[in-house]
Amino acid sequence: MLVGANAQGKTSLLEALYLVSTTRLLRGRREQEAIRDGEGDASVTVTLAESLTQLSIHVSRTAKKKAALNRASLPRAADLLGRLPTVSVTTADLELVRGDPSDRRMQLDLDLSSLSAAYLRDLTQYKKALEQRNSLLRTARERFVAEEAYLPWEQMMAGPAVELRSARRNYVDAINQLAAQIHAEMGNGEALRLEYEANDPAETEEQMIAYLAQSRAADISRGGSSVGPHRDDVAIFIENRDARSFGSQGQQRTAVISVKLASLEVAKSRLGFAPILLLDDMLSDLDESRRAFLVDVVLNRAGQALLTCTEASLAGDRLLNSASVFEVSAGEVNSV
Repeated sequence: MLVGANAQGKTSLLEALYLVSTTRLLRGRREQEAIRDGEGDASVTVTLAESLTQLSIHVSRTAKKKAALNRASLPRAADLLGRLPTVSVTTADLELVRGDPSDRRMQLDLDLSSLSAAYLRDLTQYKKALEQRNSLLRTARERFVAEEAYLPWEQMMAGPAVELRSARRNYVDAINQLAAQIHAEMGNGEALRLEYEANDPAETEEQMIAYLAQSRAADISRGGSSVGPHRDDVAIFIENRDARSFGSQGQQRTAVISVKLASLEVAKSRLGFAPILLLDDMLSDLDESRRAFLVDVVLNRAGQALLTCTEASLAGDRLLNSASVFEVSAGEVNSV
């Protein structure tokens, strides 16, 4: 457990672990935001205790991020996914409920890419083909593009699109069942429900190819592809009402925690071990009963967990008696 006043560097430690785990930041959208002012780049290196495997990631203001495994460069930063699984719960995660569909899709893709190399492969192929199709659509706004030019990319999109949707639906179904149970315990019995919402009704490769062909004229006007899993969403309901529009901040926070803890359980069942649980200043935002529930999760359901809080007393005696406590001050970490 990391304890210290605000702006001392507690979250930076979680940020470093999360960056190595997911190649993304806990907060913000650009990796450059992790670089100290006045510096041109930043690196994070983690050594796994049991295997002594070394994972590294390097971000720069002027170049693409790079990753390494045991000091050997990896072809892509995304090849780090799945090597250090984590589940994070932060105040920024409220965007999973009230944010744009892209926030929920990104979380799905991160979760599933960390659990399945096949999913990451399908996602990579789909994004590559989507980018090429979108490029053709933009070109077609200026000059004629033959139908034959679209076909290879639409065919390349179709297979992965079907696989991505299938994997996402199965994952959301699994999360839904567990999150509903957790939310009922945390949310005074309120019902939580998740539904995967496809942007179009395509369920087979042939149907996806047909929908892509039908949408070309409109997509040229838009300058982008309007059908496919890159436009899908996950709807979150509390008591059968859209949590984004009707949920209070407290209800939204409880829903996010429930979904995140459910993802921890699903990952544990699929991986055979629990991911690292990262909790950033969550205890201070919860009432006593929800705080006790979260402490119970840390002690009995999670594997290794890393928590930050401004006051150690917020964790309670049960957690303090089991945790290693470190004080963070001006970027320095010392055992308490």
